[in-house]
Amino acid sequence: MTLLIAIPGGGPLFEGHFPGRPILPGIAELALVAAALSPGGAEGDVCGIPFVRFRGLVLPGDVLEVEASPRAEGGVRFEAVRAGTVVANGAVTFGVPQADDGPPPPLASRPVRGVPPLTELIPHRPPMLFVERILGEADDGVTLLGRVPARCALVTRGSAPALVALEAAAQTTAVWEALLRSRDSGEPSVRNGYLVSLKGVVLHRPTIPADADLHISIRLLAAAPPLTTYDVDVVVLGELALRGTIGTFLSD
Repeated sequence: MTLLIAIPGGGPLFEGHFPGRPILPGIAELALVAAALSPGGAEGDVCGIPFVRFRGLVLPGDVLEVEASPRAEGGVRFEAVRAGTVVANGAVTFGVPQADDGPPPPLASRPVRGVPPLTELIPHRPPMLFVERILGEADDGVTLLGRVPARCALVTRGSAPALVALEAAAQTTAVWEALLRSRDSGEPSVRNGYLVSLKGVVLHRPTIPADADLHISIRLLAAAPPLTTYDVDVVVLGELALRGTIGTFLSD
């Protein structure tokens, strides 16, 4: 199966990501692909993301050619191409989200003091700014409070696909890395970071309510700058919304 996705030339999907340099968020790209491939026609039908690699930036006005085929393990494998260049590839599964029967995810709890405003640490701005404040830190990660604003373009009828919380997780990694840099240099340092991979993501609910409190925890798995890998958990309304592994790339 082959289909085309026309990316808008501007507008809400790019608002706040990033000011002065509009780039389609990787999660927005994945949501568009998932909605196009879902048997039910909704990105909220995604119950798992075995893997995704974001290989190139998607800009206003781009046209993506998406080729998809059934995956032996279940779900759909896809490749998104722009003008002959692969910008993303991966696999998604559709169906009813799995119940979470495991222990609650650990939360980083060490108090953090002297934190600059988060807008001095990362370039995201509303309505694509999903993180609000640091709740606690650990030696290998951090927990943040966040939310998906109701006016975000990824919100429909008061909720967003649960996979959108992966953007909150990516922003959490960016905050923590920037906080570490600020401690080393003595002053905040904003650098653009990009979500480049997803692996083994399991979703435990189809959607998350707009403006609901998210508890986002990340734990460092491996670092080979400019690439870093984290385990992530996102809790909403006291229940685990998703768990998986993400990879980020920090630009110069």
